[in-house]
Amino acid sequence: MNPQRRWKVAALALGIIWLRPNASVASGEPSGPLPVMQRGVQQISRDTIHGIGLSEDDTEVEPDVAVDPFNPSVVVATLAQGRNPDGASSALGFATSHDGGLSWTAGTLPGLMTAQGGPWLRTGDSTVAFGPDGAVYIGVGGANRDTCERGLGVERSDDGGLTWSGPLYAQELVECDHFVDNESLTVDTFPASPHEGRLYLTYIRGFDFHPFAPIVMRYSDDRGETWSPMVVISGRIQGEGALPLVQPNGDLTVVYEDAIGPPFRLYAQTSNDGGATFTKPQVIARDEWREAHGMRTGFGIPAAAVDPVTAGIFVVWQDGRFRDPLNDILLIRSADGRHWGAPVRVNQDPEESRIDHLTPVVAAFAGEVHVTYFTRDDSGGYSRFLDERYIVSHDGGVTFGSETIVGDPIDLAYAATVFNLNGGVDRFLGDYNGIAAGPDGVHIVWCTASKPPHPETYHQTTWTATLVAH
Repeated sequence: MNPQRRWKVAALALGIIWLRPNASVASGEPSGPLPVMQRGVQQISRDTIHGIGLSEDDTEVEPDVAVDPFNPSVVVATLAQGRNPDGASSALGFATSHDGGLSWTAGTLPGLMTAQGGPWLRTGDSTVAFGPDGAVYIGVGGANRDTCERGLGVERSDDGGLTWSGPLYAQELVECDHFVDNESLTVDTFPASPHEGRLYLTYIRGFDFHPFAPIVMRYSDDRGETWSPMVVISGRIQGEGALPLVQPNGDLTVVYEDAIGPPFRLYAQTSNDGGATFTKPQVIARDEWREAHGMRTGFGIPAAAVDPVTAGIFVVWQDGRFRDPLNDILLIRSADGRHWGAPVRVNQDPEESRIDHLTPVVAAFAGEVHVTYFTRDDSGGYSRFLDERYIVSHDGGVTFGSETIVGDPIDLAYAATVFNLNGGVDRFLGDYNGIAAGPDGVHIVWCTASKPPHPETYHQTTWTATLVAH
Protein backbone atom coordinates (compact mmCIF):
# COMPACT_ATOMS: atom_id res chain seq x y z
CA MET A 1 0.00 0.00 0.00
CA ASN A 2 1.11 3.57 -0.66
CA PRO A 3 2.44 4.83 2.71
CA GLN A 4 0.57 8.09 2.24
CA ARG A 5 -2.67 6.13 2.46
CA ARG A 6 -1.84 4.55 5.80
CA TRP A 7 -3.16 7.33 7.95
CA LYS A 8 -5.32 6.30 10.84
CA VAL A 9 -9.04 7.02 10.67
CA ALA A 10 -9.75 9.38 13.55
CA ALA A 11 -12.35 8.31 16.09
CA LEU A 12 -14.25 11.58 15.94
CA ALA A 13 -17.85 12.24 16.77
CA LEU A 14 -19.49 13.68 13.68
CA GLY A 15 -21.60 16.80 13.85
CA ILE A 16 -23.73 17.04 10.73
CA ILE A 17 -24.60 19.90 8.41
CA TRP A 18 -26.06 19.81 4.93
CA LEU A 19 -23.48 20.68 2.33
CA ARG A 20 -24.26 23.40 -0.21
CA PRO A 21 -22.19 23.44 -3.42
CA ASN A 22 -19.49 26.15 -3.28
CA ALA A 23 -20.32 26.86 0.37
CA SER A 24 -17.78 26.82 3.17
CA VAL A 25 -18.38 24.92 6.41
CA ALA A 26 -19.02 27.57 9.03
CA SER A 27 -17.81 27.10 12.58
CA GLY A 28 -20.27 27.36 15.42
CA GLU A 29 -23.07 25.45 13.66
CA PRO A 30 -25.15 23.30 16.00
CA SER A 31 -24.38 19.58 15.90
CA GLY A 32 -26.90 16.97 14.86
CA PRO A 33 -29.04 16.80 11.69
CA LEU A 34 -30.24 20.19 10.53
CA PRO A 35 -33.22 21.02 8.30
CA VAL A 36 -32.52 20.09 4.70
CA MET A 37 -31.12 22.78 2.43
CA GLN A 38 -32.30 21.69 -1.00
CA ARG A 39 -29.11 22.90 -2.68
CA GLY A 40 -27.31 20.11 -0.86
CA VAL A 41 -29.25 17.54 -2.92
CA GLN A 42 -28.04 16.70 -6.44
CA GLN A 43 -29.01 14.49 -9.35
CA ILE A 44 -25.91 12.50 -10.27
CA SER A 45 -27.14 10.19 -13.03
CA ARG A 46 -29.91 9.71 -15.59
CA ASP A 47 -30.49 6.65 -17.76
CA THR A 48 -29.86 7.46 -21.42
CA ILE A 49 -29.44 3.85 -22.59
CA HIS A 50 -32.01 2.55 -25.07
CA GLY A 51 -32.60 -0.96 -23.77
CA ILE A 52 -34.01 -3.97 -25.60
CA GLY A 53 -37.14 -6.03 -25.02
CA LEU A 54 -39.20 -4.88 -22.06
CA SER A 55 -36.57 -2.44 -20.82
CA GLU A 56 -38.09 0.81 -19.56
CA ASP A 57 -36.08 3.75 -20.83
CA ASP A 58 -35.19 6.54 -18.40
CA THR A 59 -35.31 4.37 -15.28
CA GLU A 60 -32.57 3.86 -12.70
CA VAL A 61 -32.87 1.61 -9.65
CA GLU A 62 -30.93 0.10 -6.74
CA PRO A 63 -27.92 2.37 -6.18
CA ASP A 64 -25.01 1.73 -3.85
CA VAL A 65 -22.21 4.07 -2.71
CA ALA A 66 -18.78 3.82 -1.07
CA VAL A 67 -16.20 6.31 0.16
CA ASP A 68 -12.46 5.64 0.02
CA PRO A 69 -11.48 5.00 3.67
CA PHE A 70 -8.01 6.46 3.09
CA ASN A 71 -8.99 9.37 0.83
CA PRO A 72 -12.54 10.44 1.72
CA SER A 73 -12.70 13.03 -1.04
CA VAL A 74 -13.22 10.11 -3.46
CA VAL A 75 -16.80 8.77 -3.51
CA VAL A 76 -18.20 6.28 -6.05
CA ALA A 77 -21.79 5.16 -6.64
CA THR A 78 -23.20 2.39 -8.81
CA LEU A 79 -26.74 1.92 -10.14
CA ALA A 80 -28.82 -0.12 -12.59
CA GLN A 81 -30.25 1.45 -15.76
CA GLY A 82 -33.18 0.46 -17.97
CA ARG A 83 -35.22 -1.65 -15.58
CA ASN A 84 -37.11 -4.66 -16.97
CA PRO A 85 -40.47 -5.28 -15.24
CA ASP A 86 -39.85 -9.04 -15.36
CA GLY A 87 -36.46 -8.66 -13.68
CA ALA A 88 -32.96 -7.20 -14.00
CA SER A 89 -31.81 -4.20 -16.05
CA SER A 90 -30.18 -3.30 -19.34
CA ALA A 91 -26.97 -1.66 -18.07
CA LEU A 92 -24.97 -0.73 -14.98
CA GLY A 93 -23.99 2.87 -14.44
CA PHE A 94 -21.59 4.65 -12.12
CA ALA A 95 -21.10 8.14 -10.71
CA THR A 96 -17.83 9.40 -9.27
CA SER A 97 -16.85 12.38 -7.14
CA HIS A 98 -13.28 13.49 -6.35
CA ASP A 99 -14.25 16.46 -4.20
CA GLY A 100 -16.20 14.82 -1.40
CA GLY A 101 -19.55 14.87 -3.20
CA LEU A 102 -19.56 18.45 -4.50
CA SER A 103 -19.48 17.44 -8.18
CA TRP A 104 -19.92 14.15 -10.01
CA THR A 105 -18.95 12.40 -13.25
CA ALA A 106 -21.36 9.71 -14.50
CA GLY A 107 -21.17 6.94 -17.09
CA THR A 108 -21.94 3.31 -17.93
CA LEU A 109 -19.65 0.39 -17.09
CA PRO A 110 -17.84 -0.90 -20.20
CA GLY A 111 -17.71 -4.34 -21.76
CA LEU A 112 -20.60 -5.80 -19.79
CA MET A 113 -24.03 -5.33 -21.37
CA THR A 114 -25.30 -5.76 -24.92
CA ALA A 115 -26.54 -2.17 -24.91
CA GLN A 116 -22.88 -1.12 -24.55
CA GLY A 117 -21.27 -3.77 -26.77
CA GLY A 118 -20.86 -6.43 -24.08
CA PRO A 119 -22.03 -10.07 -23.95
CA TRP A 120 -24.95 -9.91 -21.50
CA LEU A 121 -28.58 -8.99 -22.18
CA ARG A 122 -29.50 -8.30 -18.56
CA THR A 123 -27.75 -7.40 -15.36
CA GLY A 124 -28.79 -7.60 -11.73
CA ASP A 125 -27.59 -6.14 -8.47
CA SER A 126 -24.35 -4.19 -8.13
CA THR A 127 -22.36 -3.01 -5.12
CA VAL A 128 -19.22 -0.89 -4.78
CA ALA A 129 -16.21 -1.09 -2.44
CA PHE A 130 -12.69 0.35 -2.14
CA GLY A 131 -9.47 -1.56 -1.64
CA PRO A 132 -6.58 -0.50 0.63
CA ASP A 133 -4.52 0.66 -2.39
CA GLY A 134 -7.22 3.03 -3.64
CA ALA A 135 -8.63 0.68 -6.27
CA VAL A 136 -12.42 0.74 -6.42
CA TYR A 137 -14.49 -2.29 -7.41
CA ILE A 138 -18.07 -2.71 -8.57
CA GLY A 139 -19.55 -6.17 -8.27
CA VAL A 140 -21.33 -7.05 -11.53
CA GLY A 141 -23.44 -9.82 -12.93
CA GLY A 142 -24.99 -10.60 -16.29
CA ALA A 143 -27.20 -13.19 -17.93
CA ASN A 144 -28.53 -14.37 -21.28
CA ARG A 145 -31.77 -16.15 -20.52
CA ASP A 146 -32.14 -17.90 -23.87
CA THR A 147 -28.73 -19.58 -23.68
CA CYS A 148 -28.53 -20.01 -19.88
CA GLU A 149 -25.15 -18.23 -19.82
CA ARG A 150 -24.34 -16.28 -16.68
CA GLY A 151 -21.38 -14.19 -15.58
CA LEU A 152 -20.39 -12.82 -12.18
CA GLY A 153 -17.40 -10.76 -11.14
CA VAL A 154 -16.15 -7.19 -10.71
CA GLU A 155 -15.08 -4.17 -12.67
CA ARG A 156 -12.03 -2.36 -11.25
CA SER A 157 -10.92 1.25 -11.46
CA ASP A 158 -7.41 2.40 -10.58
CA ASP A 159 -8.14 6.11 -11.00
CA GLY A 160 -10.82 6.59 -8.38
CA GLY A 161 -13.80 5.49 -10.47
CA LEU A 162 -13.22 7.55 -13.62
CA THR A 163 -12.30 4.65 -15.96
CA TRP A 164 -13.00 0.93 -15.58
CA SER A 165 -11.35 -2.35 -16.48
CA GLY A 166 -14.24 -4.20 -18.05
CA PRO A 167 -15.47 -7.41 -16.39
CA LEU A 168 -13.07 -9.54 -14.32
CA TYR A 169 -15.09 -12.72 -13.98
CA ALA A 170 -15.32 -14.80 -10.83
CA GLN A 171 -17.41 -17.25 -12.80
CA GLU A 172 -18.62 -17.40 -16.38
CA LEU A 173 -20.53 -20.55 -17.19
CA VAL A 174 -23.63 -22.21 -18.57
CA GLU A 175 -25.94 -23.54 -15.86
CA CYS A 176 -29.47 -23.85 -17.18
CA ASP A 177 -30.88 -24.99 -13.84
CA HIS A 178 -29.17 -22.33 -11.67
CA PHE A 179 -29.18 -18.57 -11.32
CA VAL A 180 -27.19 -16.04 -9.31
CA ASP A 181 -28.67 -13.05 -7.49
CA ASN A 182 -28.13 -10.55 -4.66
CA GLU A 183 -24.40 -10.33 -5.35
CA SER A 184 -22.62 -8.15 -2.80
CA LEU A 185 -18.99 -7.08 -2.53
CA THR A 186 -16.63 -5.96 0.20
CA VAL A 187 -12.85 -5.59 0.53
CA ASP A 188 -10.70 -6.09 3.62
CA THR A 189 -8.96 -2.71 4.08
CA PHE A 190 -7.64 -3.20 7.61
CA PRO A 191 -3.84 -3.25 8.16
CA ALA A 192 -4.25 -5.44 11.27
CA SER A 193 -6.05 -8.14 9.29
CA PRO A 194 -4.12 -11.17 7.97
CA HIS A 195 -6.25 -10.91 4.81
CA GLU A 196 -5.79 -7.22 3.98
CA GLY A 197 -6.70 -6.56 0.36
CA ARG A 198 -8.91 -9.65 -0.07
CA LEU A 199 -12.11 -9.16 -2.10
CA TYR A 200 -15.20 -11.05 -0.94
CA LEU A 201 -18.05 -11.56 -3.41
CA THR A 202 -21.16 -13.15 -1.87
CA TYR A 203 -24.35 -14.12 -3.69
CA ILE A 204 -27.22 -16.56 -3.72
CA ARG A 205 -27.06 -19.59 -6.03
CA GLY A 206 -30.63 -20.50 -6.81
CA PHE A 207 -32.30 -23.38 -8.59
CA ASP A 208 -34.86 -22.52 -11.27
CA PHE A 209 -37.29 -25.28 -10.27
CA HIS A 210 -36.46 -25.68 -6.61
CA PRO A 211 -37.18 -23.54 -3.52
CA PHE A 212 -33.61 -23.59 -2.18
CA ALA A 213 -31.10 -20.80 -2.87
CA PRO A 214 -28.07 -21.07 -0.55
CA ILE A 215 -25.64 -18.27 0.23
CA VAL A 216 -22.24 -18.80 -1.44
CA MET A 217 -19.02 -16.83 -1.90
CA ARG A 218 -15.80 -16.45 -3.87
CA TYR A 219 -12.78 -14.36 -2.90
CA SER A 220 -9.77 -12.87 -4.68
CA ASP A 221 -6.30 -11.90 -3.44
CA ASP A 222 -5.04 -10.35 -6.70
CA ARG A 223 -7.47 -7.44 -7.20
CA GLY A 224 -10.12 -9.52 -8.95
CA GLU A 225 -7.89 -11.13 -11.58
CA THR A 226 -8.44 -14.68 -10.26
CA TRP A 227 -10.92 -16.11 -7.76
CA SER A 228 -11.23 -18.93 -5.27
CA PRO A 229 -13.49 -21.92 -5.78
CA MET A 230 -17.05 -21.38 -4.64
CA VAL A 231 -17.50 -21.56 -0.85
CA VAL A 232 -20.96 -22.64 0.35
CA ILE A 233 -21.89 -20.65 3.46
CA SER A 234 -25.51 -21.42 4.36
CA GLY A 235 -27.55 -24.60 4.38
CA ARG A 236 -30.71 -25.42 2.43
CA ILE A 237 -32.48 -22.08 2.60
CA GLN A 238 -34.23 -19.66 0.27
CA GLY A 239 -31.65 -16.94 0.60
CA GLU A 240 -32.35 -13.23 0.20
CA GLY A 241 -29.50 -10.78 0.61
CA ALA A 242 -25.92 -11.91 1.12
CA LEU A 243 -24.07 -9.21 3.01
CA PRO A 244 -20.32 -9.65 3.70
CA LEU A 245 -18.96 -7.56 6.59
CA VAL A 246 -15.24 -7.42 7.38
CA GLN A 247 -14.24 -6.47 10.93
CA PRO A 248 -10.95 -4.70 11.76
CA ASN A 249 -9.34 -7.95 12.96
CA GLY A 250 -10.10 -9.64 9.63
CA ASP A 251 -13.10 -11.69 10.76
CA LEU A 252 -15.79 -11.94 8.09
CA THR A 253 -19.48 -12.02 9.04
CA VAL A 254 -22.16 -12.71 6.43
CA VAL A 255 -25.75 -11.63 7.18
CA TYR A 256 -28.73 -12.84 5.15
CA GLU A 257 -32.47 -13.59 5.23
CA ASP A 258 -34.12 -16.98 4.88
CA ALA A 259 -37.28 -16.28 2.88
CA ILE A 260 -38.87 -19.67 3.62
CA GLY A 261 -41.72 -18.65 5.87
CA PRO A 262 -43.38 -16.88 7.48
CA PRO A 263 -41.92 -16.51 9.97
CA PHE A 264 -38.89 -15.17 8.11
CA ARG A 265 -35.55 -15.03 9.92
CA LEU A 266 -32.27 -13.17 9.68
CA TYR A 267 -29.06 -15.18 10.06
CA ALA A 268 -25.38 -14.48 10.61
CA GLN A 269 -22.31 -16.65 10.10
CA THR A 270 -18.71 -15.69 10.84
CA SER A 271 -15.38 -16.81 9.41
CA ASN A 272 -12.10 -16.49 11.32
CA ASP A 273 -9.94 -17.77 8.45
CA GLY A 274 -10.65 -15.45 5.55
CA GLY A 275 -13.77 -17.21 4.30
CA ALA A 276 -12.46 -20.78 4.20
CA THR A 277 -14.85 -21.96 6.93
CA PHE A 278 -17.81 -20.44 8.77
CA THR A 279 -19.61 -20.89 12.06
CA LYS A 280 -23.00 -22.58 12.01
CA PRO A 281 -25.98 -20.42 10.97
CA GLN A 282 -27.24 -18.31 13.88
CA VAL A 283 -30.71 -16.77 13.99
CA ILE A 284 -30.21 -13.12 14.96
CA ALA A 285 -33.75 -11.76 14.54
CA ARG A 286 -37.24 -12.38 13.17
CA ASP A 287 -37.93 -10.47 9.96
CA GLU A 288 -41.64 -9.57 9.94
CA TRP A 289 -41.62 -7.37 6.84
CA ARG A 290 -44.76 -6.20 5.10
CA GLU A 291 -44.97 -5.15 1.46
CA ALA A 292 -46.27 -1.68 0.68
CA HIS A 293 -49.49 -1.43 -1.33
CA GLY A 294 -48.79 -1.16 -5.05
CA MET A 295 -45.00 -1.32 -4.60
CA ARG A 296 -42.12 -3.75 -4.33
CA THR A 297 -39.78 -2.54 -1.61
CA GLY A 298 -37.31 -5.36 -0.99
CA PHE A 299 -38.95 -8.52 0.41
CA GLY A 300 -37.52 -7.71 3.84
CA ILE A 301 -33.92 -7.98 2.60
CA PRO A 302 -31.70 -6.51 5.33
CA ALA A 303 -28.93 -3.95 5.00
CA ALA A 304 -25.83 -4.02 7.20
CA ALA A 305 -22.64 -2.12 8.01
CA VAL A 306 -19.46 -2.33 10.10
CA ASP A 307 -18.12 0.64 12.06
CA PRO A 308 -14.40 0.58 11.12
CA VAL A 309 -13.46 2.43 14.33
CA THR A 310 -15.51 0.58 16.98
CA ALA A 311 -15.88 -2.75 15.04
CA GLY A 312 -19.63 -2.73 15.78
CA ILE A 313 -21.95 -4.44 13.30
CA PHE A 314 -25.41 -3.01 12.54
CA VAL A 315 -28.30 -4.61 10.63
CA VAL A 316 -31.53 -2.85 9.61
CA TRP A 317 -34.74 -3.98 7.89
CA GLN A 318 -38.39 -2.94 7.46
CA ASP A 319 -40.69 -4.70 9.91
CA GLY A 320 -44.45 -4.66 10.55
CA ARG A 321 -44.66 -6.34 13.97
CA PHE A 322 -45.78 -3.16 15.75
CA ARG A 323 -48.09 -1.59 13.13
CA ASP A 324 -49.26 -4.32 10.74
CA PRO A 325 -49.64 -3.79 7.78
CA LEU A 326 -47.32 -0.76 8.00
CA ASN A 327 -43.57 -0.98 8.62
CA ASP A 328 -41.11 0.50 11.05
CA ILE A 329 -37.33 0.37 10.63
CA LEU A 330 -35.66 -1.98 13.12
CA LEU A 331 -31.96 -2.24 13.97
CA ILE A 332 -29.90 -4.84 15.81
CA ARG A 333 -26.27 -4.54 16.97
CA SER A 334 -23.35 -6.85 17.56
CA ALA A 335 -19.81 -6.26 18.77
CA ASP A 336 -18.37 -9.41 17.18
CA GLY A 337 -20.85 -10.99 14.76
CA ARG A 338 -21.76 -13.69 17.28
CA HIS A 339 -23.63 -11.94 20.07
CA TRP A 340 -26.60 -9.82 19.09
CA GLY A 341 -28.85 -7.43 20.98
CA ALA A 342 -32.61 -6.96 20.80
CA PRO A 343 -34.19 -4.99 17.94
CA VAL A 344 -34.39 -1.20 18.35
CA ARG A 345 -37.11 0.85 16.61
CA VAL A 346 -35.23 3.45 14.55
CA ASN A 347 -38.01 5.80 13.43
CA GLN A 348 -39.48 7.83 16.26
CA ASP A 349 -43.00 8.64 15.03
CA PRO A 350 -45.89 7.42 17.24
CA GLU A 351 -46.91 3.81 16.75
CA GLU A 352 -50.42 4.98 15.82
CA SER A 353 -49.09 6.98 12.87
CA ARG A 354 -50.00 5.92 9.35
CA ILE A 355 -46.50 6.40 7.94
CA ASP A 356 -44.94 3.40 6.23
CA HIS A 357 -41.12 3.05 6.44
CA LEU A 358 -39.44 1.17 3.60
CA THR A 359 -36.11 -0.04 2.13
CA PRO A 360 -33.62 1.07 4.81
CA VAL A 361 -29.82 1.19 4.56
CA VAL A 362 -27.25 1.82 7.30
CA ALA A 363 -23.70 3.12 7.69
CA ALA A 364 -21.57 3.62 10.81
CA PHE A 365 -18.42 5.47 11.75
CA ALA A 366 -16.82 6.31 15.13
CA GLY A 367 -19.92 5.38 17.13
CA GLU A 368 -22.36 7.27 14.90
CA VAL A 369 -24.99 5.16 13.14
CA HIS A 370 -26.68 6.64 10.07
CA VAL A 371 -29.89 5.24 8.55
CA THR A 372 -31.93 6.31 5.52
CA TYR A 373 -35.23 4.95 4.23
CA PHE A 374 -38.32 5.81 2.21
CA THR A 375 -41.55 6.86 3.92
CA ARG A 376 -45.13 7.03 2.64
CA ASP A 377 -47.94 8.75 4.53
CA ASP A 378 -51.02 6.55 4.11
CA SER A 379 -53.22 8.47 6.56
CA GLY A 380 -55.41 9.68 3.66
CA GLY A 381 -55.28 6.42 1.71
CA TYR A 382 -52.43 4.90 -0.28
CA SER A 383 -50.36 7.88 -1.37
CA ARG A 384 -48.48 7.97 -4.66
CA PHE A 385 -45.80 10.17 -3.04
CA LEU A 386 -42.83 9.08 -0.92
CA ASP A 387 -40.01 10.87 0.90
CA GLU A 388 -36.38 9.93 1.45
CA ARG A 389 -35.55 10.38 5.15
CA TYR A 390 -32.35 10.39 7.19
CA ILE A 391 -31.85 9.74 10.90
CA VAL A 392 -28.74 9.40 13.08
CA SER A 393 -27.77 7.84 16.41
CA HIS A 394 -24.93 9.43 18.36
CA ASP A 395 -24.64 6.56 20.87
CA GLY A 396 -23.87 3.53 18.74
CA GLY A 397 -27.43 2.73 17.69
CA VAL A 398 -28.97 2.71 21.18
CA THR A 399 -31.19 5.76 20.59
CA PHE A 400 -32.11 7.85 17.55
CA GLY A 401 -33.13 11.48 17.16
CA SER A 402 -35.61 13.10 14.80
CA GLU A 403 -35.87 12.45 11.07
CA THR A 404 -34.85 14.80 8.28
CA ILE A 405 -36.61 14.73 4.90
CA VAL A 406 -34.09 14.77 2.04
CA GLY A 407 -34.94 16.13 -1.38
CA ASP A 408 -38.27 16.52 -3.15
CA PRO A 409 -41.20 14.08 -2.94
CA ILE A 410 -40.94 10.93 -5.06
CA ASP A 411 -43.88 10.53 -7.47
CA LEU A 412 -44.71 6.87 -8.12
CA ALA A 413 -46.71 7.84 -11.21
CA TYR A 414 -43.39 8.02 -13.10
CA ALA A 415 -41.57 5.16 -11.36
CA ALA A 416 -40.29 1.96 -12.93
CA THR A 417 -42.57 -1.08 -12.78
CA VAL A 418 -42.26 -4.71 -11.76
CA PHE A 419 -44.58 -7.67 -12.34
CA ASN A 420 -46.04 -9.00 -9.10
CA LEU A 421 -47.02 -12.54 -8.13
CA ASN A 422 -50.71 -11.83 -8.81
CA GLY A 423 -50.13 -11.03 -12.46
CA GLY A 424 -50.35 -7.28 -11.94
CA VAL A 425 -47.81 -4.46 -12.01
CA ASP A 426 -46.29 -2.66 -9.02
CA ARG A 427 -44.05 0.39 -8.83
CA PHE A 428 -40.37 -0.18 -8.16
CA LEU A 429 -37.71 2.16 -6.79
CA GLY A 430 -35.43 -0.78 -5.98
CA ASP A 431 -34.80 -3.39 -3.32
CA TYR A 432 -31.81 -1.37 -2.04
CA ASN A 433 -30.45 2.14 -1.62
CA GLY A 434 -26.94 3.33 -0.70
CA ILE A 435 -25.20 5.07 2.21
CA ALA A 436 -21.53 5.43 3.19
CA ALA A 437 -19.86 7.12 6.15
CA GLY A 438 -16.28 8.22 6.74
CA PRO A 439 -14.18 10.68 8.72
CA ASP A 440 -15.36 13.60 6.58
CA GLY A 441 -19.08 12.83 6.56
CA VAL A 442 -21.93 10.80 5.14
CA HIS A 443 -23.08 10.23 1.56
CA ILE A 444 -26.51 8.86 0.67
CA VAL A 445 -27.82 7.85 -2.76
CA TRP A 446 -31.34 6.93 -3.78
CA CYS A 447 -33.49 6.82 -6.91
CA THR A 448 -36.37 9.24 -7.24
CA ALA A 449 -39.26 9.34 -9.72
CA SER A 450 -40.65 12.65 -10.90
CA LYS A 451 -42.53 14.25 -13.78
CA PRO A 452 -40.24 14.08 -16.82
CA PRO A 453 -39.05 17.20 -18.58
CA HIS A 454 -40.60 15.90 -21.83
CA PRO A 455 -43.63 13.64 -22.34
CA GLU A 456 -42.42 10.20 -21.28
CA THR A 457 -43.84 7.23 -19.42
CA TYR A 458 -41.02 7.01 -16.87
CA HIS A 459 -38.49 9.33 -15.30
CA GLN A 460 -36.47 7.79 -12.46
CA THR A 461 -33.03 9.22 -11.74
CA THR A 462 -30.29 8.81 -9.13
CA TRP A 463 -29.73 11.49 -6.51
CA THR A 464 -27.31 12.13 -3.66
CA ALA A 465 -27.01 14.20 -0.53
CA THR A 466 -23.72 14.86 1.20
CA LEU A 467 -23.35 15.52 4.92
CA VAL A 468 -20.01 16.71 6.27
CA ALA A 469 -18.26 16.83 9.63
CA HIS A 470 -17.46 20.15 11.29
